[in-house]
Amino acid sequence: MTGLTLRRVAHHDPAGDSVLAGHPALRPFLTDLTATYGLALREDVLGTGQAYAELAAPAVEGVTNAGEPVDLLVLAYGVPDVQPGRNVALHLASRCPGHPLAFAICDQGPAAAFTALRLIADYAPARALLVVAEQSAVPYPLIGPATVPDRHSAVALLFETGPTPVAVRTHATLPPEAIDDVLAADVAALVGAGAEATVMLGSGLDHGPAGRGLPYTGLWVRLADAPPGPLVFADYDPVLGYLSVAALAAG
Repeated sequence: MTGLTLRRVAHHDPAGDSVLAGHPALRPFLTDLTATYGLALREDVLGTGQAYAELAAPAVEGVTNAGEPVDLLVLAYGVPDVQPGRNVALHLASRCPGHPLAFAICDQGPAAAFTALRLIADYAPARALLVVAEQSAVPYPLIGPATVPDRHSAVALLFETGPTPVAVRTHATLPPEAIDDVLAADVAALVGAGAEATVMLGSGLDHGPAGRGLPYTGLWVRLADAPPGPLVFADYDPVLGYLSVAALAAG
């Protein structure tokens, strides 16, 4: 993996809902979709929620400028978008200088953003964006356990090529009682003997007020407060049992 330095972080968490959440085509689309599973729409939720393109655009604009072309944009999310007919990653890429290559990762819970970071490092761009988004409106009953956020949020992180190699580790099907030992071993291995680094934890590990209710973006929002230097950050998905740990430099 190439080295990356975290340069900027921008967060957007609007209180209202997207106009697109009330699009008339969504009702028949979602009705057909849920009928396949014998489910009915939740009328109290239908028409609410955020479209990720509009939700994330201010965050993307907050970390980019015309003089710094972006080579790659990766969108990570877990909750479905309320506007299913649009390629959000490509839409956000069109708002970036440089018109970067863009794609999205989903269905991995909070681990999706760590997978995205690993792919960014493998691609070795001069400049890249990681965009993480979540919205709180799911207009149908869930057929399995899943963590649903309590509000809408998007965060964009700008990375540039740097001297510090990126390390990303993911431990699957890890029971809660094993988290502390595995995390401590990872931090020791990633930081190195005698070295110091800032360690930051997501809401799956740190149940304090910061990031509460934001299972997908909470950790990445916290990175805006990371001091310059070596940085280790981690999060845990209690549903899938994934512990994800990463290390890089903050600039």
